[in-house]
Order: sequence, then structure tokens, then C-alpha cells
Amino acid sequence: MRGFLANPWFRWVLSLAILGALLFFLRDQLEFLKTGLQQIHHAHPLGIILTIASLVLSFVAMARVMQILLEAGGTPTSLKATTALTFASNSWSATLPGGAAFSAILTFKVQRSWGASVVLGSWFFLLSSALSTVWLAALGIIAVFYMGASLNLWSLILSLLGIVGLSAMVFWASKNPDTLARWVRKFSGEGRHGIVDKLLNQIEQLRTVTLSGPKFAAAAAWSLINRLLDAFSLWICIWAVTGSAPFWETQENNTTIAGVLLAYTTAKIAGSLQATPGGIGPIEAAYIAALVATGMTAVHAAGAVIIYRLCSFILMALIGWGIYFIYFTPNGAVLNEENHPESDTMDAQSSSAHSERPQQ
Repeated sequence: MRGFLANPWFRWVLSLAILGALLFFLRDQLEFLKTGLQQIHHAHPLGIILTIASLVLSFVAMARVMQILLEAGGTPTSLKATTALTFASNSWSATLPGGAAFSAILTFKVQRSWGASVVLGSWFFLLSSALSTVWLAALGIIAVFYMGASLNLWSLILSLLGIVGLSAMVFWASKNPDTLARWVRKFSGEGRHGIVDKLLNQIEQLRTVTLSGPKFAAAAAWSLINRLLDAFSLWICIWAVTGSAPFWETQENNTTIAGVLLAYTTAKIAGSLQATPGGIGPIEAAYIAALVATGMTAVHAAGAVIIYRLCSFILMALIGWGIYFIYFTPNGAVLNEENHPESDTMDAQSSSAHSERPQQ
């Protein structure tokens, strides 16, 4: 059974079968989804445009994190190049069975073609993931903290200090790998196998790249902006459907900013499990459940979530695949040729990266 579950195609088919069975047995209870789809026709067009713009900017923010971290390891590249790679890797992750693994392979291969070392590529994944996870956790904590609470200066200051503190912990970890490794060995005792060895290996990678305080702060800030813009796009979708923007105070048949953040973090956690392709089903259910629990009607929540997912999942994946076929296929353009004049070598490396991609 473990062997079957390790097969991405088996998980794909099993997940779709479970989702299909759930939809069949609950078909009489899902009328609100049909009504939610109808809400799209009544959504404010400006809201759709702003949602798309916010999502695109969130990808650019994540690409800026990649650019900063690669530069810290001595591999300068352009924002255009890292943005294209961010979009392309997202499309792989969102649409392919076992997409997260193939997305990591694509990112690693392209970064290597830019001149990044194996260690730098691994270091990028480690630190960027840590920052992104920290901000997701921070937004979730803030959402829970503000649920049912009135905004005041001291609570805002405490939230800010908490965010800065979490960021400082990640920076300290990146600068003190020896201390981290000593702690891991101490708490693991004699059982230094499997996951402990992998953790020690990742900690060892931290010592290979020097990241200054200002550069780390910039990377952390852009990582936070990525999360905030993504959550902001959901906020816009709610405004586009309901005609009333969520704010700090509870409104009739609407949620609050804290409710939006709670729905966002809950759904992202549900999506990280990759139970279905692209998280279809569990993610939408998590969004709708959280929004309804914080004040929205099921119809409005479904409409807002459907619009958000059409933009954040379907549209962004299509854009990513378009970019991949234009720039990362053998005949594609070299995105950072201004940094690497040897474009012929770059083209050859890009072709190699593409030809080694596992067939789907």
C-alpha cells in the first residue's frame, strides 16, 4: 500500500475518485455552488482586474526573493528571469501529478543554468521556504488574535513585534548553523538517522552562503509582500461579489479582514497536503467554510472563492505554462542574457534541462 501511495498517478486518481464520490453523495446539498457560479456574472469587473493585478504582483514579489537570495550566493540575475521562472514553476507545481517535486527540479535546473551551485540552489529552497512558512504562520496567528477583538495601538504593536521576532529567528538560524546543529544533535540523542540526518545536512548548507542583515531584511519583506498580495486578492474578490469591502468591524453578511486572513491561512494549510490535483476540492471547501464561519453567506463565499481560484489557480497556471513554452523550451529565449553573454551555452543548458524533464 505504501508503494501505491508513493505513486503520484495513483494519488491523483484516488483523490479524484474520493472527490467525485463526495460530490455525488452531497449533490443535493451543493445548490449554493451553482448559485455561487452565478454570482460571477454579478461581480464587479474592476474587482476581477484588480485581483489579477494583485496576483501577478505577488509572483513578482516572490521572484524578487529569489533574485536577492541568488545574488547573496554570487549568482546575479534579472528580475525578469526570476519572475518567468516563478510563474513556470508554479504552473508545474499546480497542475502536474507530484507537481511540487517537478517544480523543484525545474527551478533547480534553471538556476544551475544561470551559474548557481548545487549548494546555492538547495540553500535557496531552504531559506525561501522558511520565510514563506513563517509569514503564513504569522498571518494565521494575527487572524486568530483579532477574531472578535477590536483594533488598538498596543495590539498592533505586539503583532508587529511578533512578525519582526519571527523574521529575526530565521535570520539568526541562517547565521548560526553550528549552534543549530549542536542543538539538533543534543535533542536527538543517539537516534541520528533518517530525518535527523537530513535536517543536519540542511543546516550545514546554511554556512555556505553569506547573507547580510539588510539583504535578509529585503528578502523577508518581499516574502511578506508576496503573502499579503495573495491574501489581498481574496479580499478584492469578496468586495467584487458582495459590493462591501471587509474591514475591522463585522458587517452583516460579510466577513472582516481577520476573517479573510483566517480563510487564507486555513486554505493554504489544506492545500499544502496536495490531496487532489491543484488542491481542487479541499482548498475551496476550506475557503468557503472559514468565510461562512466568519460572517459571509454560503452563496457569496462560494462566488468569491470561485473567482479567486479561477484567477489564482487556473489563470496563473495558464500564464506559467505560456511562459514555460516560450522561454524554457529548447527554442526559447535566454532571459538573463544581459548577465550571461554566453547565450549559446545558456541555450544548451536550458535544452538539457528540458530534455531531462520526466515525461508526463
